[in-house]
Amino acid sequence: MNQRYVNNLYEIIVVDDSSTDETSTVLKNYQLKENVRIVTNDKNLGVAASANKGIKLAQGQYVVRVDADDYVARSFVFFLLTYLEFNSDAFCVSCDYIYVSDKGEKTKRMYAEANSISCGIMYRKDVLIEYGLYNHEWRHREEEELRKRLGSYYRIHHLRIPLYRYRKHHTNKTKQYDMMEKFKKKLSDLKSIEEPLIHIEPLRDRRALDKYVVVVIPARGGSKRIKRKNIHLIWGKPMIYWAIKAAKESKYVHDIFVSTEDPEIEAISRKYGVDVITRHQKLSEDRVYKQDVICNAVRIITKEYKKPTLVVSLQANSPQVEASHIDQGIEHLIKYNKNEVMSVDSELNQNAAIRIMTFNTVFQQTLSGHFGVFVADILDVHDKKGIKYLEENFNK
Repeated sequence: MNQRYVNNLYEIIVVDDSSTDETSTVLKNYQLKENVRIVTNDKNLGVAASANKGIKLAQGQYVVRVDADDYVARSFVFFLLTYLEFNSDAFCVSCDYIYVSDKGEKTKRMYAEANSISCGIMYRKDVLIEYGLYNHEWRHREEEELRKRLGSYYRIHHLRIPLYRYRKHHTNKTKQYDMMEKFKKKLSDLKSIEEPLIHIEPLRDRRALDKYVVVVIPARGGSKRIKRKNIHLIWGKPMIYWAIKAAKESKYVHDIFVSTEDPEIEAISRKYGVDVITRHQKLSEDRVYKQDVICNAVRIITKEYKKPTLVVSLQANSPQVEASHIDQGIEHLIKYNKNEVMSVDSELNQNAAIRIMTFNTVFQQTLSGHFGVFVADILDVHDKKGIKYLEENFNK
């Protein structure tokens, strides 16, 4: 809580894994803190499953684990986050750590590059989710299992600054030798993913921002308020059709991608002549943020096509969208030297329909400092009342 970083730009998620000590009593003191979220498991799930739960709830683009019996330096978040911001090819970065006693006495400096531990490693959340998170069946050596399973995908960068304080005491989990040995034997049977992690280089030339413009349309099948919302008929066509049509008619867009886990949405998208990114089911759950889906799609596009210079996030459930809106946003970004722009309505309220970003900005944790808006009166449709209103008042 005392990090040298703006409080509302990072959050602390505490997962109480059905503790049997005084943890729940202590946590009551922090329930009303603005950037603290407390999650309580009904039964003990283990470190891996509890960590996965916290990661999926996280709102930011980066996540880092801290064990409950350890502590961190005040610059912990700042240094790790800054490193990832300036090294867009890094999946994760670890820091060095210091052994401390129960009394807080520093006993030994450790180098993560030679002796890495499971904590103090900051990950890009979207990539970690894409690669399957921790294996919840592993109650020990879960970090080693992740590294072995990912193989060359797991490229860890090391920051040689001791920011983590590892407390050595008689109840450390790593001292449960029998269980540790059991899971060590299991590690030898694991197979690794063979393909290497893609390298994403930062965009350096603003003069050619329209060189390769891609549109990404996130469209999952599990919408709640309107079942199958993204392909619900409006003006005689599936709702996603209108987003695809607008993207196709834009004078700047080169390629269009629909990101979905749903076979029917995939078939409809291909019918309308666009490429489909089949995303993992974990990236289609209710609590997954749209930007995580965009990050995932852009990484795949970079690997299988080429690196985009501009990325347009287009919402399938904003069927009023036109090519002119997309072009207006791109021209605004280039003219006013912005890194990202968003569509707003005439009252200047953000409507979530269009977000246009330079390549680097896609992977930022927060809104860019060079941020702009452009007016596009487009409704964000989430219920049948919205569909009825559009059909009665607008003619497509």
